[in-house]
Amino acid sequence: MNIRFLYEEKSSKSTSILFLKTAHKKKEKAIFFDRDGVLIKDVNYIKSSDQVEICKNVVLFLRKAKFLGYAIVIVTNQSSVSREIISYDQYIEITSKFLSFLPIDLYPDLIMSSFHLPNNENNLSNFNWRKPGTGMFDYAFVNYQYNPKYSIMIGDKLTDLIPAYKSGIDSIIYMESDLHKERESELVRHWALKNRLSYHIWQELNVGFLEKNPYI
Repeated sequence: MNIRFLYEEKSSKSTSILFLKTAHKKKEKAIFFDRDGVLIKDVNYIKSSDQVEICKNVVLFLRKAKFLGYAIVIVTNQSSVSREIISYDQYIEITSKFLSFLPIDLYPDLIMSSFHLPNNENNLSNFNWRKPGTGMFDYAFVNYQYNPKYSIMIGDKLTDLIPAYKSGIDSIIYMESDLHKERESELVRHWALKNRLSYHIWQELNVGFLEKNPYI
């Protein structure tokens, strides 16, 4: 599958933006997903499309989200490109493999990636795109007018949740992924206590949550 037929593509050494050509640009609300550990199994620097394994309930959750009028937005740090673990074309192949598990009507509206190294060791532009920077969220809210108050963030690391919170997203969901939960659970808990905010803890995508969300 060549996703370049389906998505408008803007890429650079530091970032990638894929926007679904058939997506409705004026959706009021969005669900922001980290990719690895939320939508596909996190294998720690995925090296090949053969390693892509979809997480539980993804199709059911995306179907409900689309039915309720949410845009589907992926925001992912992919420093493996800058580390030369994979090439940009391999990143596209991995993205295509993930999409191959979905019906075409459930494809994400927007897929954004940062290729920056921690602390911007490779000195690339737009470092704020690397989470916990808010760059990817800023881009989505400015260009597509999603309302952060009606939007949701789902991530398996504190660095996923911080930019969502800073961007005004109130509905924060921490996903306990197998690879990171031992370390991240305590980090998220202390951060939430410090900022006096509530959040949800999931082990898998919870379709019922969308039905109860007051902003549907």
